[in-house]
Formats: sequence, C-alpha cells, structure tokens
Amino acid sequence: MIDIKDIIEKQELLYSLAPFSEGVKALKRKTDLIDFVYSDLRQYGSLLTKEGAQSILEGNTVPDVPVFEHRLCEAHRKLLARFESKIDMDLDIDSIMLNEFCTILSGAELPPYREGSVLLYHLDYVPGDDDRISADLEEMFAGIRRASKGGEYADVCDKAAAVHMGIIKVYPYCGGFSELTARAGMQYELIRAGYFPVDIGAEEPDYNKACSDALRTGDASGFADMLRTAVFKKLHFFIDAAERGV
Repeated sequence: MIDIKDIIEKQELLYSLAPFSEGVKALKRKTDLIDFVYSDLRQYGSLLTKEGAQSILEGNTVPDVPVFEHRLCEAHRKLLARFESKIDMDLDIDSIMLNEFCTILSGAELPPYREGSVLLYHLDYVPGDDDRISADLEEMFAGIRRASKGGEYADVCDKAAAVHMGIIKVYPYCGGFSELTARAGMQYELIRAGYFPVDIGAEEPDYNKACSDALRTGDASGFADMLRTAVFKKLHFFIDAAERGV
C-alpha cells in the first residue's frame, strides 16, 4: 500500500532532478491537461479514448463523440487555468469557488442546482433536501478547513478525498455535474499541494462503487488510497522522463 512517505520521497527525487529540460516542461503541460480531461470523462461514462481527447484539445473534431463531450474537453482546459489563478492567491475551496467550477463545466450562467430529493441509483444513495444544499456545502467546507488547521489532513490525498466525497454527499447539482465538480475540487486540492492533475485509473462502474462504499460507510480512505496510487504513478512517470532527458 502506498502511503504519504512514499509520495514525499518520489516528490523529493523529482525535485532533485531540476532544472527540467524544455522537453520535460512541455510534456508536463501536455500530460497534466490530458490526464485531467481523460480521467474525468472516463468517470463520467464517456467512451472517448485518450488519443481522442488529445485530438479534441488540439482543435479537431472526433467522429462519433458527442458535441457535449467536445465542449467538456475545452471546459477542462479553462478550468485548469482557473485553478492556477486561485492557487496563486492560495484560496481555500468554498461553495462560491465550487459554483464557479460548475458553471465552467456546465457552460451555464448559473450553477444547475438539483431540485427536490432524488434517488441516485448509480450510487445507491439519496441526498438531503434541496433547500439545505447551500448550508450543507458551507458546513462541509468549514469542517474540512477546521480539520486541516487541526492537522488531520497531513496527507493531501486524505483532504482531496474528503472534499470529493463531501461534495458527492451533498450532491448539489443535476445532470452529472455534482460528480464532475467533485472531481474538480479533488484535483484542485492536489494541484494546490504541489502535485499534478491525476488519472485515478478507474472506469465509471469502479468509480461509482468507490463513491457508494464511502457514502455507505462514511469512510473515504479507500478513495484516498486510489488517489495516492495515482499521484505516485504520476511522479514516477515524470521522474523517468527527467532522467531520460526528454
């Protein structure tokens, strides 16, 4: 099982190889965006391949891929740029930032809040009343900030998993945007901590099961383990590239 010590060792090894070549820097920019887009669309249920995602990001139209998924690819590019501006100001994620992420992903002027209580068959879960969404989000984010200040999240993967599952538990948006925005919040926390956008390596059914298990047990540690593995693999990938002098 990979733990935070393994990740820190990998990160220190990567930093010891700096300064990086222009090739490694270009590879990082390209891989970060592709991993961000491809992982998210896989968990969304898209059949888009990594090559297809790259082609769309290069400005091409990929046959048999819905227009909405083409738009989502470009939305992720905008979202990653927005992350960087927020991180430069060292901002904690909150409900206002979350709504901003959601409007970028949805393309709507206002966040598409869900209405009423719904049964989420894919998660075997019923979120709370819709009139509690804003209050529940604020309470959740405040709890994560308190826990973080108290040293509970020494491992950023635990914090990223808590943000992700907290958003899923409230389930503020309709049309699949709760999951998309929850993953955006998760990636934001990883990038803010100095890591990279990651591909968590799960197809939609496995992702839904991990979420369902965490909702049922109240324990997001299994999801955090998935993140640690993804972060470790991404660091290893860049170490290999830096050592080869790409």
